[in-house]
Order: sequence, then structure tokens, then C-alpha cells
Amino acid sequence: MALRWGVVSAGLIAGDFVTVLQALPRSEHQVVAVAARDLRRAEEFARTHGIPKAYGSYEELAKDPDVGVDDTVTVLLQYPGGVHGSFTCSISSKLSNTCSVSGTKGIAQLLEPCWCPTELVVNKERKEFPLAPEENKKFNYRNGMGMSYEAQHVRDCLRKGLKESPVIPLAESQLLADILEEVRKAIGVTFPQDKH
Repeated sequence: MALRWGVVSAGLIAGDFVTVLQALPRSEHQVVAVAARDLRRAEEFARTHGIPKAYGSYEELAKDPDVGVDDTVTVLLQYPGGVHGSFTCSISSKLSNTCSVSGTKGIAQLLEPCWCPTELVVNKERKEFPLAPEENKKFNYRNGMGMSYEAQHVRDCLRKGLKESPVIPLAESQLLADILEEVRKAIGVTFPQDKH
């Protein structure tokens, strides 16, 4: 039975994710709806990607029974035990898209692009993770086909009767969202819905 996807965005990354889903077997993955804050954007996205339903709010999508400014910012994260992490992002400068983790036993690096790497280097030893070919698929971002791993993992979890991933549980996703929300507020980024 196919997993019926409702996409909560009409942006570029969502476009790549839908392209991935549509490249996978239709018997396993079907995109049935899209939602955006602006109904016209959702409708345009739906037309572009051949999605049957479009909604002008995320709440409408959730109710669908067919669907299961600083330009550069550095953030310092503090964790228990004196552990620190940091990241820098920018909308105007080209930064390295790599990720490094250093500890007492060495260094692990995710090579560019870190959002979907194909290589991991641990203490100078390389391991490759090739992606499926992106033949005849148009993506907005490099290595877009890597999202197929996410789609397949969701399907595998649901087929096992799991309601959340044991790899990235809901609590971890919520923590990440909370961190990003705190950063957004700290740097003064606001959205129209913030002004109630």
C-alpha cells in the first residue's frame, strides 16, 4: 500500500522532495496534497508537480483524511557536560557547507553539501555513500535525490507500525525546531503570523 504524502510547503526544498517521491515507485509513495500559507502558491506548486489537492493553510491539510534579518549568524550551543557546538549561516556570503565534530577520539567530517553528504571522513578515513542517479530529474539543490532515504525511512517505520523514527525521534525534531525558533527570535526575524 502506498504512503500518501501531504507536503507542508511550496518552496524549493519541498519541490525537490516531491521530485524524489515521484521518482520512487508509485505503489509505495504518492503525493496527494500540498499546503502553503498562500493558496495561490500551493495551487501553482500542485499544478507544477501534478498534485491533486492544494490548501491555503497547514491546518486544512492536516484535516485532509487522505493524508496521513541579519544576513550572517553564528550560533553557539551549550550542552550538558561542558560540550559546545556552533554553526554559522548566511544569506549573502558563500560559506563552507561542511560539518565537523571534534572530540577526544578524533574528528568526523560531513563533506559538502552537509545537508546531504555523499562522503564521511572520520580521522582521515573516507567512507562514500553514493546517491541513486538523478536522471531526468530537476532539483533545486545539489544531491536532492538524497531525500529518497528520508522517504524510504518514513515508509519503513510506518510499515513496522512505528509512529516515530527510532533514528530521529519526535523529541529530537522538536528540540531542533525549538533551537531554530530561539535563534530566529534572537536575530530578529519575524513572520506575519508573529504579529498577533
